[in-house]
Amino acid sequence: MAIDWTHSRGRSRLTTAITLLLPLLAACAGARNTQPREVLDDSSGSTLFVVQQPLLFARSRSDLAANARDYVTLVALQEDRSGKYSSWLIAHRWSTVDPRMGGQSASVTAPLRIIADDRELIFKPATPPPTLLQNRELIFAPRGAGAQSAAYAVDVPTLRYLATASRLALRYGDDALSPAYSLWDDSRSALQELLSGATGVSGR
Repeated sequence: MAIDWTHSRGRSRLTTAITLLLPLLAACAGARNTQPREVLDDSSGSTLFVVQQPLLFARSRSDLAANARDYVTLVALQEDRSGKYSSWLIAHRWSTVDPRMGGQSASVTAPLRIIADDRELIFKPATPPPTLLQNRELIFAPRGAGAQSAAYAVDVPTLRYLATASRLALRYGDDALSPAYSLWDDSRSALQELLSGATGVSGR
């Protein structure tokens, strides 16, 4: 029986090409979109530039239940009010621990202490809180009851420092527990994308 070598070589080349492309396609499929989101804050009329993914910090509470953890979702954003720019860190403090077992209640007035390499940065919550906190879904607020959210004014150089630090951890000023929250999901590539277009007096 005659063999069509031309056809066989064509199929071989196609198979080789597909094999070479598979890792690239998988990488593209798994890559995160890090472009910041531009949204309108209906409550104030300002424009918000919000990171595509927030940072997530966690600490184990295995002393109370298996796989239980306390979390902090940390969201960076920039607010444009008719050409006047402000930068914010939004922290959502929440837990999978049963509130009846959690001990001391979280407070929205507690200072946020971020440990970045060999520095500790202390942020006090904005009072009164900015209206952008009302846009819960836009700022990655956890669903369900129990999350405590606060906004902290921050400048662009500080955000740049956080984006490039080798080690990040955080804790709260009212925290009765000694372990700090460690970085659980490092999405600082999204923060770097936000900062690449950061505007304002303390920006580029």
